[in-house]
Amino acid sequence: MSILPSFDTENEPKIARSVEKFFKDYKVMELLRRCGLRKSKGIPLWSILSYIFSNVFRDRSMYMQQKSGKCTAGFSKNTYYRFMQNPHINWLRLTILLDERIVNGHLKDLTSD
Repeated sequence: MSILPSFDTENEPKIARSVEKFFKDYKVMELLRRCGLRKSKGIPLWSILSYIFSNVFRDRSMYMQQKSGKCTAGFSKNTYYRFMQNPHINWLRLTILLDERIVNGHLKDLTSD
């Protein structure tokens, strides 16, 4: 089992590529649309969501990153929080659909019927 890398400038491109590959493999953007998200202008959803996913590997929240001057997001904190608080996104449905894709794609064959 490998250890999760810490998020620093050396690992940032590697982690960004991993998140991008995860999004493509599991069609996360398609799932977001199925869960009620529609965006017509502004910052691309891809960049906001990939920042949120890769934030798991950072040592600080967005607030602390901005406070320390190490924020790598290409958008404001208002954009981030509006996205997270969007009442049209059914986050529970998104996690269930994503879990279903992961289980059916990788784990289903490991169990016997």
